[in-house]
Amino acid sequence: MRHRLPAVAALLLVAACTPSPENRPTEAHGASAQDLAAISRLHEAYVLAHNDADVSRMTALFTEDAVLMPTDEPAITGRGAIGAHYEEFFDQTPSKILLRPVETRVSCEFAYERLEMTVSLPGGSENVMEAKVKYLWILEKQKDGSWKIARAIYNLDEDFAESDGQNA
Repeated sequence: MRHRLPAVAALLLVAACTPSPENRPTEAHGASAQDLAAISRLHEAYVLAHNDADVSRMTALFTEDAVLMPTDEPAITGRGAIGAHYEEFFDQTPSKILLRPVETRVSCEFAYERLEMTVSLPGGSENVMEAKVKYLWILEKQKDGSWKIARAIYNLDEDFAESDGQNA
């Protein structure tokens, strides 16, 4: 009986630490179906706001205290400053994007994502200039269940090059 007590205690400990079926992480690294759907809506809204060059819709996707860290530029802090950045960007660089999530991990009220984007610039009647961009986002879950971008950093994976425009 004395030797069985540690074994029973170990089994109880394992049972207590094993998540119940409703708490097990999903294939998307801890994200519930609702979280994945909400994050997918964020992706769609981001692409549409960018492609429409809509600063107001774009900045609404960021938290009030968000930080954006663009390639080769100082960090930009706060929704207002991020809006000014996008206004200048959209004025100087009209472009369209495609977004592809590479990895999404959710832990309670925060998530991080690795994303790849293709940025397409008009290049005349037939040619389009494209660049590949890598992003890392930290998302923050809102009280209504939506997600907003709290931190974002990106860099070019490759410089702009001519494309046949099939990706944009």
